[in-house]
Amino acid sequence: MAAPFPSVSSSLSEPRTSQGLGNQDSRDSQLRLVLVGKTGAGKSATGNSILGKKVFRSGIATKSITKICEKGSSTWRGRDIVVVDTPGIFDTEEPAADTQREIAHCILLTSPGPHAVLLVVHLGRYTGEEQKALKEMLTMFGSKARRYMILVFTGKDNLEGMDFHDYVKDAPHIFQDLVDEFRDRHCVLNNKATGAELEAQRAELLDMVQRMVGENGGGFYTSEMFQRAEVEIQKRILAIQNQSRAELEREKCQIRKEFEDDIRMLRDDDERKMRKAEMERTLAERERSCVERQQNARAAVETQKAILDIILKALDLAFLVLKHIFMEK
Repeated sequence: MAAPFPSVSSSLSEPRTSQGLGNQDSRDSQLRLVLVGKTGAGKSATGNSILGKKVFRSGIATKSITKICEKGSSTWRGRDIVVVDTPGIFDTEEPAADTQREIAHCILLTSPGPHAVLLVVHLGRYTGEEQKALKEMLTMFGSKARRYMILVFTGKDNLEGMDFHDYVKDAPHIFQDLVDEFRDRHCVLNNKATGAELEAQRAELLDMVQRMVGENGGGFYTSEMFQRAEVEIQKRILAIQNQSRAELEREKCQIRKEFEDDIRMLRDDDERKMRKAEMERTLAERERSCVERQQNARAAVETQKAILDIILKALDLAFLVLKHIFMEK
């Protein structure tokens, strides 16, 4: 067989566990997955299979249907599952600037780091070009991040009942090398499946992800790049939360003044009590609205186009520089 994929490491891409990253709020209970692969591999359909519902647009096309990174979520066995679908980041026809921005977008949506990177490959389409793209992905993430990677094959329905291992025996050497590289950390999906078949393969993949997370000490893949991005994200979240609290205090002062002016004009005790109760309800409603805005601050940050520019600037992300960050010196 051909030589294995290159081993690449980097002091800047050393994966770390979630411990020591500070309070990540509800994200501590999340299972964050990012889908990467060439256009046409079936990333979007795989994301829909994992979520158990149609969230991402998918279909047969020669050009990528997914133009930007998108995020979807669902619940599985009481745990929040977050899936980030990516365009064909390593497609040769994509301009470098677009690729650079979508990598930053992926960082934003998976920060402070994904628990699993799912490399999606369509059965029967693994050619020299796909091999080159996969090597680029592995180079970008660094060899240590391999501990957080799972190989997902799509197109199981094309096997027409053939056992996957029998298929591998007759497959080209580059495909056999790929399977050997990931050993038992691979999964084969039929993204056309429904009902019990869909749930069974969904459980198989997510069980594999959870076992891998356990083997990695319960942590997620992160790096200096992810952590610096998270710092910028937290700054924006704090700004939104502080602004919401300041607006609430101004509203509360105005509400109290208006109600208290009215109450002083009333002579009937029952009417005064009713107006005071109405004031308390209004204040409580404003408080709940503020809390909701604060809880949704991260989602608000993720939709801000400016945050991508902030991340790019903070990380000094030119596309070639990004590669060097992850490459072995």
